[in-house]
Amino acid sequence: MLFFSKPLKLVVVIRVDLKLTKGKTASQAAHAAVSCFKKALDTKESVAMKWFNLGQPKIVLKVDTEDEIMNLRQKAIDSDLVTALIRDAGRTQIASNTVTCLGIGPDYDEKIDAIVKDLKLL
Repeated sequence: MLFFSKPLKLVVVIRVDLKLTKGKTASQAAHAAVSCFKKALDTKESVAMKWFNLGQPKIVLKVDTEDEIMNLRQKAIDSDLVTALIRDAGRTQIASNTVTCLGIGPDYDEKIDAIVKDLKLL
């Protein structure tokens, strides 16, 4: 028996104006993905588990400013999407409490695409 589901994904939006190293960028994206999944388990368990069992698709996009991140976050919240705003601890490359990225989802592609459709891949 084949099971078909609407496509699901999780998106991480990275601030490129911070010029983080590749390792720091990967670390911040991982924080966002894990935080979103944990929040989704608490609030949208069935969607979170479908996403998890369908291979956990993730897309990493970029923005140029903190203002863009904050605007995306509010749009996502208004659309009933799980979000995770990541702020750095400030132990290595950037000042403490700097917003580095935003996770959105996991949720259905069309809901997330309505928010991020104009962004470019990292």
